[in-house]
Amino acid sequence: MTVAVARLPVVLFLLAASCGAPAAAPVRGPEPGAVRAEATALLESLEKSFYSHWGSVESTPEVARLRDDHVPVLRDIADSNGEHALMALRVLMRRAPRELFTPAAKAIIYWTAFQRDDRFNRWGIISTSGFVPGVYGHELLALGPSVAPYLQRSLRDTRRAPVAGVEEERTSRIQGDRVCDYAWIFLATMFDRPLAYNPDSRHRDPQIRELDLWLDRRR
Repeated sequence: MTVAVARLPVVLFLLAASCGAPAAAPVRGPEPGAVRAEATALLESLEKSFYSHWGSVESTPEVARLRDDHVPVLRDIADSNGEHALMALRVLMRRAPRELFTPAAKAIIYWTAFQRDDRFNRWGIISTSGFVPGVYGHELLALGPSVAPYLQRSLRDTRRAPVAGVEEERTSRIQGDRVCDYAWIFLATMFDRPLAYNPDSRHRDPQIRELDLWLDRRR
């Protein structure tokens, strides 16, 4: 009897503990599909507003809204070299600098974006007084020879390279600036080759072909 009485408080305590509130359910984060959709929407917004922030993505409200779980998604978008790959790369370089990219990886991403673009202001403006590199143009030139094999392919791309701006658009249209002209300027600048930009493309083409041959011999 003494033993039973001594254990009664313990038994009551255990029964009370078993009747307590149920354990809280674990907090679940956003679904992976939702995280990717958020990251993609942020990149799309940065693309649309480029000419307001001019590539200074670190100062934008979109980048301020990025979370840590967006970083792997941005990395995947950059590595896939699809749409928005360059913007994802540039955001990662500022938001998550630990995400490293080789010069070869950067080269193919920049060149692919260059080839896809339909407005070339961010690559540069070809004026009557010379070439003024844009934000992307400066970064492309900084890559140096790693991007040269890709730009050499663009020497054969005679598509028009339109720009925005009243005077800029007018000058570009009169000169007939093309993708190959931009590639020629970038390569000639990288390798310190002769560059005399004539408003008539018929006088530019022999110089472009000469640079193309020089690059072949350089390999």
